[in-house]
Amino acid sequence: MRLFIAEKPSLGKAIARGLGGGHTENGHIRCGDDCVTWCFGHLLEPAWPEAYAPEYAQWRREHLPIIPSSWKYVVKQKAAAQLKLIGKLLRDADAVVNAGDPDREGQLLVDEVLEHFAYRGPVFRIWLPSLDDKSVRIALNDIRDNAPNAPLRDAARARMLADWLVGMNATRALTISG
Repeated sequence: MRLFIAEKPSLGKAIARGLGGGHTENGHIRCGDDCVTWCFGHLLEPAWPEAYAPEYAQWRREHLPIIPSSWKYVVKQKAAAQLKLIGKLLRDADAVVNAGDPDREGQLLVDEVLEHFAYRGPVFRIWLPSLDDKSVRIALNDIRDNAPNAPLRDAARARMLADWLVGMNATRALTISG
């Protein structure tokens, strides 16, 4: 089975239409030998400081700056069921098609899910700048390897982690000083 993972439900439904429609199930659409599912934006997020060390639950100057040596992620509560479904579908997938939006965030959204489940099968990328039927058909005929998009994923991750570092540390520093 080829599994398409879209960034959002509307994108997933457009891809399913382009594949000829299919049978809608809870959180995914079966289209012959293909299956389409979706995220709801980021399903994972960087963990809060106390996930790295329990003492970080207390905001203290001596804890700053908080700079994790490796990053931890947590499942967003509202996304847990969909993430679990994607994990189940990945076990049956022969290949995955990253159908995130055609930008840095879209690349990261799906790639981080694949990393979360340590998916090791082939991964491809579909670029859908528009969801009209003609654009979807053209994109479905131009699916490519996902690997060349790693710099987009890395740029999005760097921005996200920089936001975390600045946000967590600056907020705590200013609050403590205030």
